[in-house]
Amino acid sequence: MAVLVLVLFLSGLAAFVVIVPVAERAPPPAGFVPFRDDALAARFRPRLDCPADFGAIEAVYYRAAWDDAGLIHLAYHPAWARERNEAPGFGPFLSRTLYTGGLSLQRAMFGKGDIESIGLKVDPVSWSILEVEYETAKDYDPSAFSVTHENVVAKGPLVPPLAFKVVSWNHLFSLEKGGSPASLSGSSRPEPLLYFSAALWSGYAMWKNPETRLRKDRAHFDWERGAVE
Repeated sequence: MAVLVLVLFLSGLAAFVVIVPVAERAPPPAGFVPFRDDALAARFRPRLDCPADFGAIEAVYYRAAWDDAGLIHLAYHPAWARERNEAPGFGPFLSRTLYTGGLSLQRAMFGKGDIESIGLKVDPVSWSILEVEYETAKDYDPSAFSVTHENVVAKGPLVPPLAFKVVSWNHLFSLEKGGSPASLSGSSRPEPLLYFSAALWSGYAMWKNPETRLRKDRAHFDWERGAVE
């Protein structure tokens, strides 16, 4: 009887964690008009240097929108087949066992593969980048179990193309400054640049709407929640 009670309790707890939302459902934000422009996306596409140890980038997806002030917003999402810390030590072993392999909590919480985001705000008159937003790894330690995300917003004007280096096993970035973007090793083999269609967005489970305690949104910007069909 005690075992049955324990099983029922754990089942109820699991259902609560997975199903019960932590917020109400929300519509896409107002004030943004989504559009698709492959040539514009290619023009501002950032160059990416990803060390081989962190896996190959499979594709880069983008979304675009106008805001009420007449500025262009561009979001780029590099995608990998997986994220996995291959470093030696107990922390990385525990990460591989619980998070990215074994129990596969990463897939359960977020969805297939790994996908990150870089956001640009562009002035359509000067065609300069007014702002760039991305996440970097704070005090990165590859021997640790996890990586601390730190949001970075850099103000312009900046001239495209920007260059980023992938600096952690979970694919966070640093903005390269003072050097030629063409010098990045990854820039010579650009991955496919594709519009982030509704079908792809759903396939990657980008916006859970609403989130639960074990079903989290993937890295994206609120304004991306509308798309061109």
